[in-house]
Amino acid sequence: MQSLDAQNAWVVSANAARRHIPGSLALLLAVAAFALTLWAGPSIFNFAAGLIARSMVLGTGGVRLVQSLAYFLPPVLVLAFLWFEWRPWPHARPGWFFFGLLAGTVAFFLALAAVYELGVVKFIARSAVTPHLLSGIGEAVLIIGLRTFGEEFFFRAWLQPLLARSWGVPVGLAVTSLLFGLVHVFSRGVPFVVLVNVTLAGAFFGLIALRTGGLAAPFAAHWAWNAIEQCVFGLVPNPGVDSMGTFIDLDLVGPTLLSGSSDGLNGSLGTTVVLVVCVVAIGLMGRSSVGRASTSVAH
Repeated sequence: MQSLDAQNAWVVSANAARRHIPGSLALLLAVAAFALTLWAGPSIFNFAAGLIARSMVLGTGGVRLVQSLAYFLPPVLVLAFLWFEWRPWPHARPGWFFFGLLAGTVAFFLALAAVYELGVVKFIARSAVTPHLLSGIGEAVLIIGLRTFGEEFFFRAWLQPLLARSWGVPVGLAVTSLLFGLVHVFSRGVPFVVLVNVTLAGAFFGLIALRTGGLAAPFAAHWAWNAIEQCVFGLVPNPGVDSMGTFIDLDLVGPTLLSGSSDGLNGSLGTTVVLVVCVVAIGLMGRSSVGRASTSVAH
């Protein structure tokens, strides 16, 4: 696994760019990109709603794809930034994708177990498995994958290395994670716990990116968590289920600090505890092997 210092593959790749963007400018560009997204997003969503009103030709999945265009404005801008930088891409083992899937799946089930132990999980129903359900869930998993890839590409592949190069890995990770949390809760008036949890999730994915030296693992972890949460257990939205379907419908009920209310897992203190454990675990993972590698090089 990669070290969390200037020798990290992401930091090295940022240093190797032909033209450098200072961390402060990168942060300003990131904020501007998401401000533009928040401004353009409602128009895209309204356009999709108009498609529903006029015709159902696209179906729910097609409309969701149109709505998802809003999530790809920052990644498109990132492509322009990368073209300006001419930054080389870190080379990571393809197998890290499966590590990411495992990490995201384990983290999700730990969070689910935590809220279950808090006594706020309520079983609602199990869906009959039909071709229509499988089709809807398949489309949902694809759309979730597109969204999470866009977020990981923007935050972990582009922004985090620039901030880490300018301000050091710990500060770069912290600022990127906080911006990740703020973007997800901005203008929604959500509880402070949600901001903390989404920021911790950003740190979890950011550490996975740094430790594995590639984008595949954090993307897979993010995708696994979101897809299982929505498509397997129906925890998004809470209460109720997404219109594209779910295999099992669970609701989180009870005190807001435990159940998260309408924010579900994102608003639960149980999730906070689990994410802290996950962040510490990924942060400590590989330290001994990195230390041994450094010692052998020194000798």
